[in-house]
Amino acid sequence: MRLGRGCPAIAGVVAALCVASAVLLVGGAKGDEPVTQLSNGFTARHSPDASAPFEPVLYAPNGVFAFGFLRVGEASLDLAVVHLASSFPLWRATPARVGDWSRPATLTFDTGLVLTGPDAGVLWRTLNIVGDTVVLLNSSNLVVQRFARPNAAWQSFDNPSDTLVLDQNFTVSSPPLISKNRRFALKLSKTYMALHMEFYAGRVRPIYWQHTALEAQPENATQPPVYGRLDGRGFFGLYLEGGGEKVDVLSFDTFVQNLTGAFRRMTLEDDGNLRAYYWTYDAKAWTSDFKAISAPCELPASCGAYGLCVPGAGEAQCQCLTNSTRTSLPCSAEETTDLCGGDDDDSHQMFDVVRRKRVSVAYKEHLPFETNKTAEECEQACAANCTCWGAVYNGGSGYCYFVNFPVETTVYEADDRKVGYFKVRKPQSSRRGAMSRGAAAVTAALSLILASLVVAGAYIGYRLWERRRRRRRAAGYPGMEQELTSGPYKDLKSMGSSNNSFKS
Repeated sequence: MRLGRGCPAIAGVVAALCVASAVLLVGGAKGDEPVTQLSNGFTARHSPDASAPFEPVLYAPNGVFAFGFLRVGEASLDLAVVHLASSFPLWRATPARVGDWSRPATLTFDTGLVLTGPDAGVLWRTLNIVGDTVVLLNSSNLVVQRFARPNAAWQSFDNPSDTLVLDQNFTVSSPPLISKNRRFALKLSKTYMALHMEFYAGRVRPIYWQHTALEAQPENATQPPVYGRLDGRGFFGLYLEGGGEKVDVLSFDTFVQNLTGAFRRMTLEDDGNLRAYYWTYDAKAWTSDFKAISAPCELPASCGAYGLCVPGAGEAQCQCLTNSTRTSLPCSAEETTDLCGGDDDDSHQMFDVVRRKRVSVAYKEHLPFETNKTAEECEQACAANCTCWGAVYNGGSGYCYFVNFPVETTVYEADDRKVGYFKVRKPQSSRRGAMSRGAAAVTAALSLILASLVVAGAYIGYRLWERRRRRRRAAGYPGMEQELTSGPYKDLKSMGSSNNSFKS
């Protein structure tokens, strides 16, 4: 089954046409009708030879959404809530240990939802909950419920992956939105929302875009935090928790068009941009009507590691920061480890240096900085710090900005006073001969010890040989001259006369 093209725009009982690829075991019998509720004890098995990228096991009553097994990339297995008409995953479980699509997997509902691999190892589960049923609401919210309690024991709306949908609250306590490539995150703080780059498995998260609620009061310690919600009228609203007072609005292109009947989503995409889309069954396609970052050069990784983005009247152009004549991308492999692996005094041996004029970064207002610096002082401050990967200096203002994470896309600016200093990690082969002072000292000490042992061994050997020679002489054995010439030999003159080549 191929969703999107293989399945028409789903409405009502038409969804039953798309059930064929799902293997359902509910009460020991295969379900011939769309399943809209899972009861405790439910089991479904993924078919490793399934040709369709999505195997649904649960449908929303309106037939627009389904929950089931999803193939991600070439061969990875995940659980997802999918918008059937477009085949777009609105929510994914994103297990910490990735499953293999080519091997069987099992989804069970006991105390919670659990996905296990063929070795019975748990790939993903809903933690610390007890539920009686699982339903997929018409809003696309996957909910684990208790019979005796009105509130959900667990719901996907509280655990977003990379997408928010209509009327889904995004709060300070919500997990951040994480792009599919795991490189970018959207987080909500008390008075603002921000986009972050992800480095070193999330240990470093520099901001590259931020939007502060206009009417929020950061200095008011008693004010509740804000939360965000996507509105069907065409905006993303920020509200105060508790009373629901609106403090800011991010308006979309369709805000003034009174567009009704459209389904909306907001997704953090793999290029690091936050975009909003709407879907209408007339157009049968997602239409973009909002993006947080409009200029390509303002995206943090538009040209990749050590790339240089050159704005233009048309599309932006990418060059390589390390070589202005090179246009093939990527310019350098993405860095995954920091520069502080060795002794601080010798950390400079791990990298080469690139200096470039007319360069800056788009998000410098979010970087740590120092003022009243010269270009040389700015460079020296970064060079002496192994956590610093680069520094950009504005000669007009005297501001020095530090890039304390692997260098991504930089931006060309036609101003000679704007200069950059960047560290580029040396290839492993070129660093094999270099060593820290500590390692050099150890090596020198070992070499001295080895040399001393060689000298001592030679001396002892000579003394033993000399003692043995004296004993042989005292016992009446021939001298060394006789010992070395014990056999007959020819006269050197006769040897010379027999070899014409030595004659004058």
